[in-house]
Amino acid sequence: MQADFEQNAAFHNRVAPSYDARVSGPNEVLARKAFQALVARYVPAGSTLLDFGCGTGLDAMEYARLGYRVLAYDNSRGMVAQLEQRCAAQIASGRISTSDAAYPAFPKQLSQWPAPHAVTANFAVLNSIRDLQPLFEEFAGRLAAPGWMIVSLLNPIHWSKMKTRDWWRDALRHPRGPRVYTVQPSVSYLHFVPALLHAAKPFRLVGRANAGALVRYDAAMPPNEPPTWWMPEGRAPAGLTGKLWHTPAYQLMGHFMFLVLRRDP
Repeated sequence: MQADFEQNAAFHNRVAPSYDARVSGPNEVLARKAFQALVARYVPAGSTLLDFGCGTGLDAMEYARLGYRVLAYDNSRGMVAQLEQRCAAQIASGRISTSDAAYPAFPKQLSQWPAPHAVTANFAVLNSIRDLQPLFEEFAGRLAAPGWMIVSLLNPIHWSKMKTRDWWRDALRHPRGPRVYTVQPSVSYLHFVPALLHAAKPFRLVGRANAGALVRYDAAMPPNEPPTWWMPEGRAPAGLTGKLWHTPAYQLMGHFMFLVLRRDP
């Protein structure tokens, strides 16, 4: 039986040349902009970033432009090849280093790199991994102080998932998750926030965002900080959708959710 990481790497090798077009819709572009802004908000320029699941380098190039040193990892050779074409100048200057080691070999690769100050994982990379606790423990053990982890995952309670019979069938079989989301052409799992935070015990939640037609970010620390918003062309959706984003129901909104975590001292 083919392991998840092998199946997913093979799939991304096939789609690598056309991947950028797959994530070029207005909601995806807005989500990427907001995610990059959160990284810049919390991680000082000059820090070393581990871009885990770097894909074709859309984020890595921006991080290098912002003054970070980027350790770009993806287990798909095809995706890393696209990154190497896009970021050839940054690789030559030492701003970006790359690896396409198979996922089981990733801890060894990480130990050979300088300790990063932050880990970023954008566009649901972590949904391809069923058991996140060993990975989070690896990050916690390698991160330089204070140690940030900023991740984007599929929102498991978004209507697009909950409308399927498989979501409810899995709810009875795996009430605490993770739940199987897709098995073909790649394997993906839905992770619920409480279970993810349990797996990330060395970290504390600093804030959460949901990303769809809008992106709303709510800081957990300090309390009572107003939400931060990203909007397409500065305009919020009108009507009921726009109103719901201003209520606790916003956590049901958006295809993606972002979590900002910091390692406890």
